[in-house]
Amino acid sequence: MFLFHAPRVENGECLFSAAESHHCAKVLRLLPGQEVWVTDGEGSLYGAELSVVSDKACMARVREVLRRPGEEGNKRPQTHIVLAPTKNIDRTEWFLEKATEVGLGRITFVCTEHSERKVVKDERVRGVLLAAMKQSQQAWLPLSDSMMPLKEYVEGRERRLLPEESYPQKFIAYCGEEYPKKDFLSVLEPDRGVEVIIGPEGDFSPAEVEFCVRNGYTPVSLASTRLRTETAALLAAWGAVLKKNALR
Repeated sequence: MFLFHAPRVENGECLFSAAESHHCAKVLRLLPGQEVWVTDGEGSLYGAELSVVSDKACMARVREVLRRPGEEGNKRPQTHIVLAPTKNIDRTEWFLEKATEVGLGRITFVCTEHSERKVVKDERVRGVLLAAMKQSQQAWLPLSDSMMPLKEYVEGRERRLLPEESYPQKFIAYCGEEYPKKDFLSVLEPDRGVEVIIGPEGDFSPAEVEFCVRNGYTPVSLASTRLRTETAALLAAWGAVLKKNALR
């Protein structure tokens, strides 16, 4: 079944964006009357029937509600990765795809002292997240934040969280030896949300590590080997999901 994204569903009608409409009409060549799935990206999933098919504006009529946000087992994933993006943006996008597939809740990009990439295009990020959500047939679109300095993020993180978000476990993963590190999986509590800060290719500076530790982040090691930035980020996201699933 094809899954489409419609951010607003009103009076049982789902209006697709121009991009979704073009994909439906011109790429998939679907026709009125065909059954599809529709999600708003906020946890709702609908069984629907295409009522209007046009490359500019497709519409679908809701036939049944398959999932509602807040129902048992249908809550926004509580895994938040704070990432200094890689110089090669393809590697960062690879991470976004895979992490969304396994259950990413939020991605925040930060700029650090050793960052080689200073800009990330928000629209491109959202497009990658949206495609990965649809491909993996999920109902939650990961939240994404515009790039900001690491210090600005840490000092203002509480103001940016949504009411339903909770990340009581805060970790920083890095390569240096400024502080003793704990094994990530061994200290991870599966029934609590988790936030992990991952540094750039050149790692965090000692001052940045000290700043994060002072603000409540626990230094952790993700593996016995040195990992690329995007690998470390994916391992952190995947580890949190696997630990939570083991609790069920």
